[in-house]
Amino acid sequence: MKKMPIKKVISALCCVVLIASACAQAEDTLTIGSPLELQVVQRNQQDQADVSISGVLQGTADVIEARADLHAGFTRGEPVGWTAIAFQKDGRFAGKLTLKAGGWYSLSLRARRGGKDIAESKISMVGVGDVFVTAGQSNSANFGKPKQQAKDKRVVYFNGKTFVPAKDPIPGGCGGGGSPWPLLGDQIARSQQVPVCFRSASLTWTEVKNWLPPETPLYKNLAACVGAFGKHGVRAVLWHQGESDSLAKTSAEAYCERLATIIKSLNKDAGYAVPWFVAQASFHPGTKQPQEKQVAAGQQLLWKREIAHQGAVTDGLLGKKFRSDGVHFNQLGLTTHAARWFVALAAEYQWDAPAAKETDKRLPADGKG
Repeated sequence: MKKMPIKKVISALCCVVLIASACAQAEDTLTIGSPLELQVVQRNQQDQADVSISGVLQGTADVIEARADLHAGFTRGEPVGWTAIAFQKDGRFAGKLTLKAGGWYSLSLRARRGGKDIAESKISMVGVGDVFVTAGQSNSANFGKPKQQAKDKRVVYFNGKTFVPAKDPIPGGCGGGGSPWPLLGDQIARSQQVPVCFRSASLTWTEVKNWLPPETPLYKNLAACVGAFGKHGVRAVLWHQGESDSLAKTSAEAYCERLATIIKSLNKDAGYAVPWFVAQASFHPGTKQPQEKQVAAGQQLLWKREIAHQGAVTDGLLGKKFRSDGVHFNQLGLTTHAARWFVALAAEYQWDAPAAKETDKRLPADGKG
């Protein structure tokens, strides 16, 4: 038998070692499926949340552990040390880590075998704060000018798959312009010192009847947007709609009854009572006051009957001072719109709010001011 040259033997042995090493590395990998980067988990009444942690370990381990560290510079939140996460023989793991409201947190996971770390993985930013689903028509979506962007890095959008910094146009909303939501997010984050997430389910030129359950595409999309965050995963739905109903001459009772039906159905589908904040939004340049008053009265009925909380009142924001084209908001309009949403939320949740200015106070129910 012909002998293999020593150099080839050494080379072959090196290949075997490298392959074995590569296999060993590939064998011990830790993949996180949940939470996602920049994810905001809704805080509960105890001002904390159980953050779901799940994924897959490729390999074998004695224990999988998770820990949360508060990023430098954030004053609200509390680190959590290494905590065991249950896992199965097939490598799947799932558990929860209870975190105080605040963040951003960094979430670290490790797999250990024989007292040594064999695999690690990390989510750089996850927070516990407030999640809102926005719905309605164009002034709830991306028809403002100019586009807006949150200054606070804790304000994010959810696009249905990932969490992204809050920069317009908001994913899920029609149009390619600006919205009030990054500005509102900045105010909430500043007031509450927590991360804030928005998910849009808005579409232009829709009457309230177009959202009726169970089969309308708009209702299905709204229910899916809320359901994506899980049970008790949404702080509130922020509803800004009504201009098209003024054009359609919808009566006060019809408006109230239709939106009440939507709210009731959504609560059933979501599995919990989702709070709603309904704006007073009835103005359209193509309508007359009697038509607008009927829609505004329908929105007020929802407040009076405690079907929904009072949201921003935007009927008084009229003319070139607030609207770029007579319908959609300009920079001052968007800023004032956001400020009025914040005042409405602060009044309900007893948040500290700065003294209201003429442009950001919550208007009386008649919408004048």
